This record gives sequence, structure tokens and C-alpha cells, in this order.
Amino acid sequence: MSIYVNNVYRIKRSASQQEKMQKIIRANIFESYKDILMISAVIGYNEKRYIPIEKAASDGVLMSFFTQKDYDIIDLIAYSYKKEQTIIKDDKKYEIFESFANGGFPILIEKLGLSFENEEISKDEARKAQSKYYSMLLSGEFIPTINDMNDDLFI
Repeated sequence: MSIYVNNVYRIKRSASQQEKMQKIIRANIFESYKDILMISAVIGYNEKRYIPIEKAASDGVLMSFFTQKDYDIIDLIAYSYKKEQTIIKDDKKYEIFESFANGGFPILIEKLGLSFENEEISKDEARKAQSKYYSMLLSGEFIPTINDMNDDLFI
């Protein structure tokens, strides 16, 4: 259980990725920015793609949209990256999460097979992307193996 949550903080997302995220939501592949950011951060962390946001989109995502499990994942990513327990009591954990989400989002797009060639994502393309996403979830592709994780996490 997360011991510190700044409820007024807004999770940033890259302005350069905003349009693609909006199209993904309109196509009902994911329900919200929060959902896209969570899976993108996990992918970014697993793929070691830490890319700080250069220019944030105008509207960040309120912490109230995240669940307790989301807070725990944010804490775990930050702690695993910094290897300092104090990070989970600091707003810098959100910057770490944002940077991994920023790095993971292009990988998510690639894994889902989205091209963004058209104005909107077609229903057929959205259905295929959802199918790929569920297949990846069922295969455990987003779960790091014990060998990939730092032993310090298990102390």
C-alpha cells in the first residue's frame, strides 16, 4: 500500500504523444489516459526506456483517476529505478513514472500494431490492437522475470 500520494499532483504526458493517445481513447482501445500511462510505464520500465518529457501536454491526469494498485506500481517503479526508499515519499517518483511512460508509449504503439496513417483508428484496427493487447497480457509479456528484477526489491 502506497504511503504517500500527492492528490493535487497531475501526471504529465508528452505533448508530442497527445494526439495519438486521444485517438487510442476515441477508438476504445483504452478507456483513459491513466490506462495508457500505466501500461506505457510498465513497458518503459521493462524495456529500460527512461525518457524525460520535454514538453508536457496542457492537461495532466489527476491522481484521483488512479487506483491504489496504480499507486503501488508507481512506487515500485520509482523505488526500483532509484533504489532509495525515500523516493516513495517524494513527488519525484511521479517524474520517474512519467519518464518511463513517455519511453514506453512508442513501444506500446508498435506492439499493438497501430499505424496512425488515417484521421482515426478504424474499428477493425482497434479490434486487432485490443486482441494483441489481451494476448500480451495473457502471455505475461509485461511481467518482468525474477532474474530481470534487482535483488534489492526482495529484501
